[in-house]
Amino acid sequence: MNRSDAPAWVLSAKSMDEIAFGYEFLEAHPMIFTGGKFFDSGGEVEQEWLRYSISQAILPYYSTNIAGRTKSAAEALKLLCYSPELTTPEMTVNVRNGTLSADGSFSEKKHICRSRLNVRYVPNAPMPEKFLDFLGQLLAPEDIITLQEYLGYCLIPSTRGQKMMFIIGSGGEGKSRVGVVLREIFGSSMLTGSFQRIETDRFFRFNLTDKLLMLDDDMQMTALSTTGIIKNLITAETPVDVEAKGEQSRQAKVYSRFLCFANGSPRTLYDKTEGFRRRLLILSALPRPADRKDDPFIADSFIAEKDSIFLWMFLGLRRLIANSFRFTVSDRTRSNIDESFRDNCNVLDFLEESSMVRFGEKGSVSSNDLYYAYTCWCGDNALTAMKRDSFICWIRSNSDRFGIRYTNSIISSAGRKVRGFQGIALTVRLSAEP
Repeated sequence: MNRSDAPAWVLSAKSMDEIAFGYEFLEAHPMIFTGGKFFDSGGEVEQEWLRYSISQAILPYYSTNIAGRTKSAAEALKLLCYSPELTTPEMTVNVRNGTLSADGSFSEKKHICRSRLNVRYVPNAPMPEKFLDFLGQLLAPEDIITLQEYLGYCLIPSTRGQKMMFIIGSGGEGKSRVGVVLREIFGSSMLTGSFQRIETDRFFRFNLTDKLLMLDDDMQMTALSTTGIIKNLITAETPVDVEAKGEQSRQAKVYSRFLCFANGSPRTLYDKTEGFRRRLLILSALPRPADRKDDPFIADSFIAEKDSIFLWMFLGLRRLIANSFRFTVSDRTRSNIDESFRDNCNVLDFLEESSMVRFGEKGSVSSNDLYYAYTCWCGDNALTAMKRDSFICWIRSNSDRFGIRYTNSIISSAGRKVRGFQGIALTVRLSAEP
């Protein structure tokens, strides 16, 4: 080692001034440390890159304990560039060549941020013809509008839209090609993972922090046993609790949106509420033409159009904002959502399709008799009946929809005064257990 050429932080062959090293490193690589992560003008700094960069700066002057010195220098950096918070402007999109506001104004200035997209803003970019031609074969025209708005919604760190999107099909339509180009556009701002893990893995929420989009390109059709965390994240406007393995849990703002490709609609075991239903956007992929010849390099064509695709997405965002974050939803999509809700909750079909019940102000039925009729109907139709408490709770929650009223003054089939519903009656005599 040539001591005359060594920087000031090299104290001797065995020691270094970590503070002096840190200030020199930050002068060359401005960043801040907050929430357990480093951020620079490119977004979140990868830990591997940081350790590698530190080690490369140290290597010319030391030949021993490089790993230890690197770790120690990284810990010193956390203290030197710590910031209590890094604000994330909700209506700002950070791109490679500057900062784009949702109102269309653009600045070439870059700031330290939580995420930066891997695209350039080119206001006069041509339409992404190949990508749009592909979407024309994948989705109905009215559903392409919905997809454009949702992908635009994913560009900003916001949960105001309060929706998650599913694109369903029988397979082979090419849905996953959309995921490939989204990965290229969002870069490290997107997470690929399992939708079910949001509920089953308590550490998964930490992985969603500072991500604009979570993509599941082959969602499992296993029914969700719980949905509370998913519903909370979709509508979260305040920090939520996140936990990394081996670390104390903390509060963080999570704004990651969910996009899932699957062979069917999402299913839930116990959540039959309107709260889950209203958070859904379900698009149906068009059947794959029998004579279509698949291009194995089509994703490369989309990637070549990524700046144009980004502009197309941004236009969808502008339209969504102008419509107060209300998505354009086609009759086809509404039908998909209704069908998904019915698949998850067969009580609706029982009340609307069964010949066992009728509605009217003079009608009445006990909770016990109504539930027994429901279980008989499920048995006749080879369906799984909801548990008794869940069934009664669902009927009570949706009573206004059917013009019925819960009361504790119904006369049961056994002649006793019990709890039940006014405005609905059975059309058949059933020997329910008292």
